Amino acid sequence: MMSADVVCGKCGSVIYTMRMLKSVKDALRATNNRCPVCGAALNPADFTVAATKR
Repeated sequence: MMSADVVCGKCGSVIYTMRMLKSVKDALRATNNRCPVCGAALNPADFTVAATKR
């Protein structure tokens, strides 16, 4: 099973862990495009996808 983490670029907190891949825009909608830890504004266009084998 593959999962993906959406991580805040400012503080490094995991904002959302996706069990099934979906758009970052949909994942950030739950937090109103803000990091729940540091409050940084998050723009879905600023995210990139990086895959690593665990």
